[in-house]
Amino acid sequence: MKRRVTIVVMLIITLIIIIFISLNINRTYVEKQKEILSKAEIILKYDDEKKVLTKDMIMFYSEDFEAVLDTSTSDPKTHIYTGVQLKDLLKENNIDFKDKVIIIRAVDGYSVAYSSEEISMDKNVYIAFMEDGKYLGSRDIGGRGPYESIVVSDIFSNRRCKWITEIEVK
Repeated sequence: MKRRVTIVVMLIITLIIIIFISLNINRTYVEKQKEILSKAEIILKYDDEKKVLTKDMIMFYSEDFEAVLDTSTSDPKTHIYTGVQLKDLLKENNIDFKDKVIIIRAVDGYSVAYSSEEISMDKNVYIAFMEDGKYLGSRDIGGRGPYESIVVSDIFSNRRCKWITEIEVK
């Protein structure tokens, strides 16, 4: 009987230690992601390399476009967004994305995967930073920015990713 109690206690202690270590490792990652978000930067990963995209780099290739925003709490409404086509952003950084998957990650861990075919479509996948002439706003104030991915052909707004911190080409 004592042996079982000892084993159970040891297992509980081991699990607590594992949870504590996991939380500390994750905290470092989350803090880095929050810092990237606060600087309005995006980490671009490709071919085992990383590049930091600054706000100026992203805004340089911007254009206006229309897209429908349809949420669970509102009716569908067309908005004018300002952003950069993801394909242009990748091309400007000399990244070959043909036959690859592009994964966009957010500060909260959410991610969306896009095919190279849908990114290659003209005026389809954007990284937006403005909606109707106003910046998307930070997460701290209830906004969706500084960046949000928008797929124009997605009329239900299901494949958006707000609070972007990372783009990975695999």
